[in-house]
Amino acid sequence: MSASRNSAGNEYYYIDQSRPVNVWRVLLDIFLVLLTLGLAAGLVMAYLSTGISPEKNWIFAFFGLGAPFLFLGNFVMLLVWVVRWRWWALVPAVTLLLGIGHLRSLVRFDFRKDYQAEESDPGAIAARRKDPAQLAVLTYNVHGFTRGQTEHRGYLRTLDSIAAYARRMQPDIICFQEYETMQPSDVQRIDSLYREWPYRSYNFIYGGKGDIGYGTAVFSRLPILAARRTIFEGSSNSLLRADLLTPAGDTVRLFNNHLQSTQVDELSQERVERLQVRGQDGAEQFVRSLGSRLKANYRRRAVQVDTVSRMIASSPYPAIVVGDFNDTPVSYTYKKMRGGLEDSFINAGAGFAYTYNRLFSMLRIDYIFHSPVFETLGYRSDGLPWSDHNPVFVRMRRVPDGKGSGK
Repeated sequence: MSASRNSAGNEYYYIDQSRPVNVWRVLLDIFLVLLTLGLAAGLVMAYLSTGISPEKNWIFAFFGLGAPFLFLGNFVMLLVWVVRWRWWALVPAVTLLLGIGHLRSLVRFDFRKDYQAEESDPGAIAARRKDPAQLAVLTYNVHGFTRGQTEHRGYLRTLDSIAAYARRMQPDIICFQEYETMQPSDVQRIDSLYREWPYRSYNFIYGGKGDIGYGTAVFSRLPILAARRTIFEGSSNSLLRADLLTPAGDTVRLFNNHLQSTQVDELSQERVERLQVRGQDGAEQFVRSLGSRLKANYRRRAVQVDTVSRMIASSPYPAIVVGDFNDTPVSYTYKKMRGGLEDSFINAGAGFAYTYNRLFSMLRIDYIFHSPVFETLGYRSDGLPWSDHNPVFVRMRRVPDGKGSGK
């Protein structure tokens, strides 16, 4: 209780200035403190997920998946406590500082003008093509060329649109995941659309006769010297490895990955996006089913990335590793796959990187890594309507002394 003393002649009297406790204000403070601690703990768990294989302990992987949201939540709580001028601001501040390295893999500030335009500028493309040390790589999960299409003519329109994008960007190497052809006329059309990339290699999980099927594919201007195909055990996902002869006369080893999918169907994703957990199957059953699928696929993906990372480590040639990893930069998959390679987004990206355009457009799960003998010159990921993924385009150069300028 606080009071002030006033004088009236020789007598004093007190005025009570205390205020009654506001219960709702106290409850709000308690809620904000608990929320702050919960978000901080969740983000720390996400940091730990990068070093713990989901095959051994899958709990941490869930927090890694939510890392972009946890970073955002901690930043919001930092602002809340700063505005309220409370020492609780130290909790999200310290938590964010602990993960500054991870944050760099999610967002990069670059204010260069016309950054995106320079990669598709005809003059820049012509200059790049004259430099034998430069390579341009495009990776794209194309969703079977069927997103939003119910008829074959819609498939053909998507096929034409993606080919037009590739011709505009003029990569030396194109890597597709969820590549699909349905009939001989599709193969003939692709041969015509992609005649600038005459060297082809496929890893069909289903089909494959007459180049009709579903899987991963590499289209290249560079001669393909050898290829190795891997279909992961107990999975419909795959790896296509190819050795390519560069214009400079060197060999590079390309790893085109489509790692274990989450197998979260369209309806489930829509319910998550609408924050609608309740349904005919009940909220508890939905959460259990979703968690069970994610848990099983985290474990499968951990085995797959362990296998691929060993292949990368044993490569006698500089490696370029691309594809749909189905995991965020704050994950065991990312750390294991990247190893000592350069992440092209960290080196040359701009803004907030997301490559999966569902689930609030918050997830970067498609990547292009490369050996340190290359330097990253440009990075681009365009929001296109033809798939649930965005393509990733990277321009790189092999530096004369063999050491790149990875940042």
